[in-house]
Amino acid sequence: QVRAGLEQAGWSFEQQLRLEWSDAANDPARYASLARAVVARRPAVLLATENMTTEALMNATQELPIVVIGSTNLHQVLDAQLRPLANVTGVTLGLQRQFFFKPMEVLLQAFPQARRIGLVSNSDNPMVKKDGSGLGPVPDMVRRAGAELFRVYFSGEAGIAAAWEELARLQVDAVMIQPDSPALLAAHARQSLRLRLPAISHHAWFSNRVGGLLSYGVVGRAEFCGRAAHYVDQVLRGRAVAELPVQELYEAGLSVNLDTAEQMGVQLPAALIARADRLIRPQAASTPGGISGKAP
Repeated sequence: QVRAGLEQAGWSFEQQLRLEWSDAANDPARYASLARAVVARRPAVLLATENMTTEALMNATQELPIVVIGSTNLHQVLDAQLRPLANVTGVTLGLQRQFFFKPMEVLLQAFPQARRIGLVSNSDNPMVKKDGSGLGPVPDMVRRAGAELFRVYFSGEAGIAAAWEELARLQVDAVMIQPDSPALLAAHARQSLRLRLPAISHHAWFSNRVGGLLSYGVVGRAEFCGRAAHYVDQVLRGRAVAELPVQELYEAGLSVNLDTAEQMGVQLPAALIARADRLIRPQAASTPGGISGKAP
């Protein structure tokens, strides 16, 4: 979508531009060195699609313009009017962290009888604070629901299975995946289904693409990329980053994967199903208490 947006703005990828992607393969040890290598090539604009990438690029250069697509770790480089104080601009999911606490709100509504709630966090993510700070209203939300919060950490995709094993050992009733790289969602979905621990993510891919149970988060990824393309276009045309205020774009939708509910044998409230923006394989039978699935 970024490429299409730039072509619509009049740029040619045959004669004027080249779009190159670099992938750290979710390896925390590679982000810094990869960012330095990309910066050394002196591109006209750098694109960052997640917090860890943004952090690595900001550490690697204070000169080259960085355009973010969804990153939220921008507080230290913006003024009160969201104008850049450094070389970073673009589109953010939201600086008020709605993308973080809203999924917990939905999870508690989906499992009102839950008394043990798990939170799984990537310790390599710069937004994750192991001292317990940075959770905003989440602990109070869980406490008001009469439940207890249990937090576990993982490092790299290889550590995800062990983190979910720990959640199972703690006998949690439901899990929220702390906002992180979408590339890790498939691994979370596999462990959630294997251990039959219902979970929610802030990213629609979790339920729509990789088989997770619930997601409450951003819809319209194409719009994010289209707006980011506008920033790239403006920078290429000579606009200074400081003249391009960051945009907050948070349009959330609820997705429920009924096929996964059936495989897990979980029952979800009818009211939750009724307000879902998207249902995946809505074939489970209705019951007086809600929508249920039978374990295989």
